[in-house]
Amino acid sequence: MSETILEVKNLKKHFPIKKGLLHKQIGSVKAVDGTSFAIKKGETLGLVGESGCGKSTLGRTLIRLYEPTEGEIIFKGKNFCNLKKEELRLARKSVQMIFQDPFASLDPRMTVSQILTQPFQIHNMYSQKEREERAKALLEVVGLKASHLNRYPHEFSGGQRQRISIARAIALEPDLIIADEPVSALDVSIQAQILNLLKDLQDKFKLTFIFISHDLKVIEHFCDRVAVMYLGRIVETADRDQLFEKPAHPYTQALLSAIPEVGVGKKQMKKSLGGEVPSPINPPSGCHFHPRCAYATDQCSKLDPILQEISPGHKVACPLYKEIQTKLEESC
Repeated sequence: MSETILEVKNLKKHFPIKKGLLHKQIGSVKAVDGTSFAIKKGETLGLVGESGCGKSTLGRTLIRLYEPTEGEIIFKGKNFCNLKKEELRLARKSVQMIFQDPFASLDPRMTVSQILTQPFQIHNMYSQKEREERAKALLEVVGLKASHLNRYPHEFSGGQRQRISIARAIALEPDLIIADEPVSALDVSIQAQILNLLKDLQDKFKLTFIFISHDLKVIEHFCDRVAVMYLGRIVETADRDQLFEKPAHPYTQALLSAIPEVGVGKKQMKKSLGGEVPSPINPPSGCHFHPRCAYATDQCSKLDPILQEISPGHKVACPLYKEIQTKLEESC
């Protein structure tokens, strides 16, 4: 069995809301509100949910681009939350990030050569000649040419820019890559190419991925396991096939039912997900999903559900999942 490379325990990221001349804190945005999960080496964990549920904030908090408010991030036996500046700089060699927008994530004033050799400069690795050779090799690995080294980001298409971002992410030979919606800003035809590239790189370099997306079809294609996030909390985790075939949480069921399917004989939508995502400034009490849940009872607004294992590798944060499953089976 593969070793656990990352374990997250009760992670929270709250952004303070301040007002007045004295900047007095009057509240907080609870973007990540008590999240726990683990990922094994070589695995791809998909993190999915509606816009505003805290997926991207979670990804940035894991690498400490945002400082966590509370909780633990255990990466390869070390608590990321306790690392000092120099320790964190060294540890980040093993954890890299691919951002959503390849237009914004690359410095327009730097050439591709400067972008790809910068990680080596920061960590004092290799001679200048070796850095340039490695930059050429990185471009070839991601499907670009060495002749592109002296060009600037604006001279490339969106898909090519994302390839450059991927090359930068793998430059230091990391163990874990956090990919934050890496294909959502690209044309559909290019998305498949980038996903295939990431899969090839994973096989070649034995990479572990946290893949953040709102697109369930992409998650189904690319990920081994899936964690469903709602309003700062993970409400269900399972192997990909298990989750898509037998979702247990009503939020997951609604998300899967909302996937459009085209063609004669395709299944119709079974559920609709009504209402808006509540504000993370003042989330609902108890289960955060209960105001939008068709099966909610009075208890749902009073008790905070915890993730409980309902079958090997399948966890859900809903005490009513058995009753819900029974009702669904009776209605079929």
